Amino acid sequence: MAGQGMVIEVARGKTLLEAALAQGVGFPHDCKVGTCGTCRYRLDDGKISELTSSAMGLSQEQFQAGYRLACQTLPRTDLTITLDTALERTHPVVEVGGRVASQAHLTHDIVELRVDLDEPIRFQPGQYAELLIDGVAAARSYSFANPPHASNASVYFHVRLVPGGQFTGWLFAASRLGQAVTVRGPYGQFGLKPGAAPIVCIAGGSGLAPIKCMLEGASPEARRRPVVVLFGARTERDIYGLDAFEALRNAWEADLTFTPILSAEPAESSWTGRRGLVTDYIQTIPDIDHAQAYLCGPPPMVDAAESALLKAGLTPDRIFADRFFDKSQAAAA
Repeated sequence: MAGQGMVIEVARGKTLLEAALAQGVGFPHDCKVGTCGTCRYRLDDGKISELTSSAMGLSQEQFQAGYRLACQTLPRTDLTITLDTALERTHPVVEVGGRVASQAHLTHDIVELRVDLDEPIRFQPGQYAELLIDGVAAARSYSFANPPHASNASVYFHVRLVPGGQFTGWLFAASRLGQAVTVRGPYGQFGLKPGAAPIVCIAGGSGLAPIKCMLEGASPEARRRPVVVLFGARTERDIYGLDAFEALRNAWEADLTFTPILSAEPAESSWTGRRGLVTDYIQTIPDIDHAQAYLCGPPPMVDAAESALLKAGLTPDRIFADRFFDKSQAAAA
């Protein structure tokens, strides 16, 4: 790898991204299916084939400049590549077996799934894993909802019911206690970054899971930073996490606020909290132009929040996003 002295060995049939993550190389990535463009690199020398053309996830200018996507790259010869940012070592991707230990409804369409693993899995709060269940669809990706504990092999995920979804339809149809599950990960770059700036978190639906995990796993130094969490939901029955964020508020050294904002609550309801879209309230956040922002949830919400933050004066290097694609959205993208 040009300029970094790093070598990645890629087995036949594996993509460059798969090989890097398996060897604990923190190669930038989000979706792993060629839509987000995060795993782009510049091909300086060597020959590759691709699962699908990298042009699908890159701008015309990037593609013409020699950039390609690691998640789609199958090396045919030794390669020399360059990345726009320096690589770091991270936790290698592993596969660990386990069983469903609990399946608790958080809302009418979000379940907290607890999986007891055969051994602990190491990850950074904010990352995600793939869940594999024999005979039930392909692997599905979900963010860890609780930070890791070395002495505890249980992991938690918040799973939202997707209409027509094969995996979520199966999960919500009956109790799955005792079901064998394979957890593969960790994946992703989402997580709390160093600094002393105020923290702004904007989440929609089950996008609250990695935000919760990230804050619960924060260091003592990070807990001295003020935090604003805006949680976008449709109606009052879609709100969850109140107890968890109240516990965080009590444990946080600086101010931490958690504000649900409802976009479709009936006008005649007894709800006295905030209404509208989360983006309507970004301009009201104190010192927003000096903050670090973390966005997580449905892509349209994340895109709108990102635009609003940029308009409010926040620079792109201070905005970190995790877009939750379901299978239909990924296919459309």
